[in-house]
Amino acid sequence: MRFLYFFAWLYIAWRINTGLKIRKPYNKYVYLFFVSLAVFSIISFILLRAGISLPHTVSLFGDIIMGACAITVTLFILNDIVNAFNIMFKIKKFRYYSTLIALILSIFGCAWALANAAFILKVKEVKIKVPELSVDSFKVALLSDIHISKYTSAETIKKIFAITEALKPDLIVIAGDALDADINKDDKFRNYGFELLKAPYGVFAVTGNHERRRLGAYYEMCGKLGIKVLSNENVFIDGIINVAGINDSDWNAAGSIKAVLAQTVSGYPVLFLSHRPETFDIAADQDIHIIHLSGHTHAGQIPPIEIIRRLMKYNYGIYKKGESVMYVTSGVRWWGPPMRFFNFGEIAVIVLEKYNN
Repeated sequence: MRFLYFFAWLYIAWRINTGLKIRKPYNKYVYLFFVSLAVFSIISFILLRAGISLPHTVSLFGDIIMGACAITVTLFILNDIVNAFNIMFKIKKFRYYSTLIALILSIFGCAWALANAAFILKVKEVKIKVPELSVDSFKVALLSDIHISKYTSAETIKKIFAITEALKPDLIVIAGDALDADINKDDKFRNYGFELLKAPYGVFAVTGNHERRRLGAYYEMCGKLGIKVLSNENVFIDGIINVAGINDSDWNAAGSIKAVLAQTVSGYPVLFLSHRPETFDIAADQDIHIIHLSGHTHAGQIPPIEIIRRLMKYNYGIYKKGESVMYVTSGVRWWGPPMRFFNFGEIAVIVLEKYNN
């Protein structure tokens, strides 16, 4: 994937040179600058994939370069579309000034995306009417895509967990991708404040695609913390609600999803946890009214993926199929570039409310 960014940077360099009419030899310096960024990002990615540890600033800079490239190339492609219309109007120096504007917007856009991811975390409340609920209301705190790596600040995660605890939820669920690294070794997970995650009816989790590489460590860590990882199983809670969960490895296995839902106690709501929202297509076709909670999409995070994901079937927010409802959260944090553009990190509070048909 990062090799595509190499060509994207070349395109950006070419657009700046031609759009701003940068002359020789300075145009070569523009190419050299952007090619150097691309090579740095690609090499850092390859080394990390090979298991070679890099200083935090090096890997972070490599990820920021990747994100900046994605945002910038999107804006320049949009700029080319705008420039195409000028063929009809033939406004003098339009390409020059539109290129300059695209470059300035890219700089400010990257700065905004970094600040957004670093400083903005919203609490999103979603109310869902549930006819089978035996209590007046039931509050669920939904965390997903925490993405704790070996570089993640422990204080940052503690703040997130402290906010979650302050919401006083009845139940806390983690919808996958909590970890990007094994923090179980030597009980390193205790530095991140997981003990703050407490709720009267417990804390439940499912695996995400990022846990697949460290399943043993993830299960062991959750076991030490008292977090129940739902491995294709259902737990019935105190005559109130079913909490069912599917392994990420079985997200498209119809048989596994049906088997999990078959374990639920009829006559009570079913809270179904799956890292990927695509499971809703299968789960909602069963003869059960479910409340499906997912993450994974990051609401696209940054362009162009952010734009593409908005055109896809499931991205972010509430979805309904028959009597079943799904909420897809944008996730608490990010993967790769620490950047968000037109979306925000969030802790979702799902408030189930009883109502009579």
